Amino acid sequence: MIKILDVFTFYGFDVMLLAALTAITVQICKVTFLKRVKRKLLTFLPFIFGIIYYAAYAALVHMDFYFVLNEYVSVIEHGFAVGTTATLTYVTYEQFIRDKKSVSPSEGIISALIAGYVPDERTESVAKSIAAAIERDVTGDGATRTAEILAENSLEDITESDIKLLARLIIEALAHANI
Repeated sequence: MIKILDVFTFYGFDVMLLAALTAITVQICKVTFLKRVKRKLLTFLPFIFGIIYYAAYAALVHMDFYFVLNEYVSVIEHGFAVGTTATLTYVTYEQFIRDKKSVSPSEGIISALIAGYVPDERTESVAKSIAAAIERDVTGDGATRTAEILAENSLEDITESDIKLLARLIIEALAHANI
């Protein structure tokens, strides 16, 4: 904990403000033009924006663009701190502040399984629809209705066979879960 506090005292309040700006920018990018990008690639986005924002900030503060070039190691280090703080801010928000609507265990399992197959902003609602469809199913063929819901809401590059396999996986996972 002391190491974390040392980071903030060493880098200063400017890093925290730039981290907030970075976190907001990354979220906007995620829900707009980068929503189809793989999540693994989005991991680096806060660091890239952090370095860019800190470089712009350093150039403004020192009124010299050449400062960024001459002190590039320091700029990259501080930019990395901005990205790290932005990531920490986002994780803290997601874990402790964001009000997650009371998700049932089955919806949680379904959400985890369909992540990457449906757009991020619709994952919770699609999981809720699938869980409700499976609960209402009396025929024992919940995989068919699950596949239909997935087909209506899946990303464009997901094939029909992927959807059918995912639907069966969801049914099997729920059948073997202790819920």
